[in-house]
Amino acid sequence: MMRRLMEIYIVKVSDIGEEKLNKLCLLIDLEKKYKIKKFINKKDKIRTIIGEILIRTIIVQKLKISNKYIEFNKNQYGKPYLKDHPKFNFNISHSGEYVLCAVDNKPIGIDVEEVKHIEFEEIAKSFFTVNELDYIVNQDFNFRLNRFYEIWSLKESYIKCCGKGLSIPLKSFSIEVDQYENIKVVRNKERKTYTYVAR
Repeated sequence: MMRRLMEIYIVKVSDIGEEKLNKLCLLIDLEKKYKIKKFINKKDKIRTIIGEILIRTIIVQKLKISNKYIEFNKNQYGKPYLKDHPKFNFNISHSGEYVLCAVDNKPIGIDVEEVKHIEFEEIAKSFFTVNELDYIVNQDFNFRLNRFYEIWSLKESYIKCCGKGLSIPLKSFSIEVDQYENIKVVRNKERKTYTYVAR
């Protein structure tokens, strides 16, 4: 049986000047550069560039591939992967001040969300299952927002792990968290256990 090699990298992002951003952009490919140029929000630009530099640094260190030879492709749903390295799986997420990257020898998904005080009830009703809603509302009022973000991040991570994007509707599966904080994904009445970390 193959041992899991999951690793999670976290970078706290600080404001970066335009000159430094332009220098960092020299390290990434044209397609990504073009995508980044279209961002209006400077923070989105910074987080995306840091995410790209982070995964490239990991690849250089772990796989000993020179940065100029790193080549990414995308599956039919847009999930990127490293060309010619099927056992190297990665996923990137960013929000607020943090950029996260997870790597593994098996499919992996990661999500980070900046907790903001929002009216989450209507969002939850639109995208969560009845069981997930119960998990949120059967909690002390002061902790409901945290539970909302917990479920949201777990659902996002699952979708990203599957690599099919929102072709998997958020209501088509349910996240179950038991009293011991074991997490299962229930889809078509089938329960699958996934390894969740850094919650």
